[in-house]
Amino acid sequence: MVALSSLNPFTLPETKEIDPVSTKFRYSQNLSRQLATLFGLTRLLNSPRRLEQQLSLILKETNQILDAETTVLYLLNEKQRELWQYRLNGGEVRQLQQPLGQGIAEYVLRTGKVITLADAYQDPQIRREIARLDSTPVQSFLIVPVAGKCGKLIGCIQVVNKRSGAFDSKDTQYLMIIADLLALAIRNTLAAAQAEEGRRLESEMRQAAEIQRRFLPAQAPKVPQYEIFTFYQASKYLGGDYYDFFPFANSFSWVVADVSGKGAPAALLGANLHACLHAFAERADSGKEIVQKVNRQFHACTASDKYATFFWGNIDYQQHRFKYINAGHTPPLLVKREGAVQRLKPGGLPIGIVEAFEFEETETSIEPGDSLLIFSDGITDALSPENERFGKRCLHKMARQYGHLPPAELGKAILDQLGRFVGASDYPDDLTLLILRRNAA
Repeated sequence: MVALSSLNPFTLPETKEIDPVSTKFRYSQNLSRQLATLFGLTRLLNSPRRLEQQLSLILKETNQILDAETTVLYLLNEKQRELWQYRLNGGEVRQLQQPLGQGIAEYVLRTGKVITLADAYQDPQIRREIARLDSTPVQSFLIVPVAGKCGKLIGCIQVVNKRSGAFDSKDTQYLMIIADLLALAIRNTLAAAQAEEGRRLESEMRQAAEIQRRFLPAQAPKVPQYEIFTFYQASKYLGGDYYDFFPFANSFSWVVADVSGKGAPAALLGANLHACLHAFAERADSGKEIVQKVNRQFHACTASDKYATFFWGNIDYQQHRFKYINAGHTPPLLVKREGAVQRLKPGGLPIGIVEAFEFEETETSIEPGDSLLIFSDGITDALSPENERFGKRCLHKMARQYGHLPPAELGKAILDQLGRFVGASDYPDDLTLLILRRNAA
């Protein structure tokens, strides 16, 4: 058993050369796993499982996602002045009871602070009160409070010894979400507060939606001689639409995809698609190769009834050649400078339907003043209060009428018209709109 005070906090890990592509892929995979875990745990709270079973599953998932050696949940029993400890050890959860003392768990329960190993060395008060963790040598740890009704602290959750370095701010954010889930599980069991459960679940979905938004570009890239406008809106907190940009030497690519289904299941498939693309995009020789690899991986990792419409485009901004592959996506519109609107080729099957498919790549040119409109069917399928579809005809009309405008103004005109058309009705599907325009010479 090693006390924290016996460790050297200034020991630095060995530095290793980092592959940026592998790091990006691992980061995408980790976000995908976090999102999937949150969905699973949120559904778990609505299950008929007993509280002990729910706590055990939550601790196991938390331990795996945060790559910790062990995870411990402390719950306060005020009446008996005890801490009930649920400790994950060797894949099993052991329940122990201990009298209240002067350990770090009690300190967190008194103060409501988030504590890390660095805090233990920097704060003499915490260092004096810190508890030893059985026979586990403590290299790093993170502990956050668990709050019940009206913010009252009812326990805390601790992860110990991250295998891949120190716990960081992202781990803290994730563990705080887990703490909220734990609090909700306890409250559901003890109080059966259905209304409060719904509000808390909604909060967790917002958190999951925030993780999903990290998959989307924070802003459109700056491309020589081109302007880009992007818009995305999920029909609920979570959606199945996805878009992204990929810069290359002398060119840039983008993708717009629409995963089958809606809500959480579609969002999980979208996370899968994001990971696939970032794994293959920088290592493939052509757009066609990228789409074929993504299709094979998507087919292998999804159920037989799941698929995604997929549009891959690439513009050489020196020669202004435009190559694209359309895998079952709603055909984009090419708006010529003089106002003519051309519908691009519809393309082949959506990805994920068959393992091997020969996707067709088409090439055309982008002239000065031309604009490209790439969109999901959530825009054309939007319904009015009279249950009429916005439709492709209306979008074509808008493109002809306002196609001369810069992308941001054209996008605003389309979305404003869509909003007036839908009125107070809800959007039944996700909305994605990308507009790319080559600046006039």
